[in-house]
Amino acid sequence: MNHHRDGAVAASDITSVDLLGKAAHAPAENIRLARRLAVAGILGVGIATVAIGLLHVMPGSRLLNPLSSTISEYALLTDGWIFDSSVILLAVASALVLTAMVVRDLVAWRSWGALMTLVWCVGLVGLTVFPKQGFGVDASIAGRVHWTWTLIAFFSLPIGINLICWQHRTLPGRWRRWAVRLSMVAGGWFAVLTAQTAISALTPIQAWRVVGLVERALSLTEMIAVIVLGLWVLHDSGPDVVLVNPTDSHTPETGSMNIR
Repeated sequence: MNHHRDGAVAASDITSVDLLGKAAHAPAENIRLARRLAVAGILGVGIATVAIGLLHVMPGSRLLNPLSSTISEYALLTDGWIFDSSVILLAVASALVLTAMVVRDLVAWRSWGALMTLVWCVGLVGLTVFPKQGFGVDASIAGRVHWTWTLIAFFSLPIGINLICWQHRTLPGRWRRWAVRLSMVAGGWFAVLTAQTAISALTPIQAWRVVGLVERALSLTEMIAVIVLGLWVLHDSGPDVVLVNPTDSHTPETGSMNIR
């Protein structure tokens, strides 16, 4: 009886390894590099999230109503450099997480998932390079360019995450599932944000009065989603992963793949 059970477990392990392909038999140096990149990315996103959160309670920022004021309006205050620096840090940290996923063979550079995630990073930089010009509804050309970059950043990440996770849809793993769930939530918030923008522009209804709440919920969801991607890399780069010597792709250095 035990022999049959052991045989089933062994067959399951082999199947899991075969399903992962290159990711299951990655060179040890690649796994270590992916782990370091993921840790740096997670820390960067965490610091950026905390810094933007602190802007809400700083004395000079309390005049802004978080329900109606966009997050970008913090860049117009005396402590605006904190906002700009945090967004740039978020872009760099997101790029580190994406690079970690590429190094770990969870996604290829030349893939739509990686491209859309990279667009998220570029969009974040774009909305700081083209800042909002005033408080409230900004109808200036610069303000519209800023809002365009904001929308590009917001909508590209959920798409990128879904495309990446779709490649691994047949494999188990809680981090992949959480990434998909968060991207779906972010997509819902983005739909609400888009509807608010359209309603405010085309009708007398002032839907923008709660745009700040929606934008903050969307931003926080996407920041957490990037952290989850980093945790996915760390999980697949742990001590239970097969480490292969780069000079001998058939000889494991330690352990065996353990998929949870």
